[in-house]
Amino acid sequence: MDSDPINVEILTAGFREFLLPGDSLIVHSSLRSVGWVEGGPDAVIDAMLEAIGPAGNLMLPAFNYTRPLPDPCYDPAETPCRTGIIPETGRKRGDALRSLSPTHSVAVIGPRAEELTAGHLETRTFGVDSPLDRLIDLSGRILMLGVGQTSNSALHVAEEHAQRPKAPWEDGELPLVKIRMPNGEMIDHQIDTSPSCSAGFGAAEPVLRTAGAIKDVQVGNAKCQLVDGKLLRSSILQLIQEDPEALLCHDSECPCCVGTRRLLNS
Repeated sequence: MDSDPINVEILTAGFREFLLPGDSLIVHSSLRSVGWVEGGPDAVIDAMLEAIGPAGNLMLPAFNYTRPLPDPCYDPAETPCRTGIIPETGRKRGDALRSLSPTHSVAVIGPRAEELTAGHLETRTFGVDSPLDRLIDLSGRILMLGVGQTSNSALHVAEEHAQRPKAPWEDGELPLVKIRMPNGEMIDHQIDTSPSCSAGFGAAEPVLRTAGAIKDVQVGNAKCQLVDGKLLRSSILQLIQEDPEALLCHDSECPCCVGTRRLLNS
């Protein structure tokens, strides 16, 4: 029954059906979709870590987004994320490292956490050699835990590899954000346009299925998709090269997608 509690042992057994020791993955998640979990989000995180083992790497999207920008500053140790209770719980764990992107940081638990999170301010947020791109290079996978492709940030990475122009969310110059560095120093960082609109990302699913990139799985009550990162990157790169507007939304009030179409047709 949906009301029966799901404990960490049940979750671990479920994750072991499709995760392997040593796996690297990013998880976009809805705890509610899983059901009533004894131990809450920590139990879900513990179960994933148990399934991938000590050689595995778990990446969590600790995003606080571009609107509103963090005020008075982004502090990786304190600024909460807005992507749900699982990543918010995970980024506060003592074994997690969080990257320095002021809008779309990631938190990683695993032996390659430092390698994956380093230098996030030196790349575009979802650009080539960003943390998520590095995860894909490690044959990393994307687990959509009870959420759909509109939450799949790896699609932004494919957009960046396609070098498709992107308009910002707001007109005018891209804003500066203050960041509190780990040593306490305050710096200014200009945000970029790579975290564009994802409302049209549902169009990626049939392409990914045709490429064999999606495996349908279940965890508790949650219907999930496990996505091969490299297949996603290559198939969506080809899609955008053939149709640069393929993943844009059709909301006439979306400044990002309206502006991007204008750039493509200028």
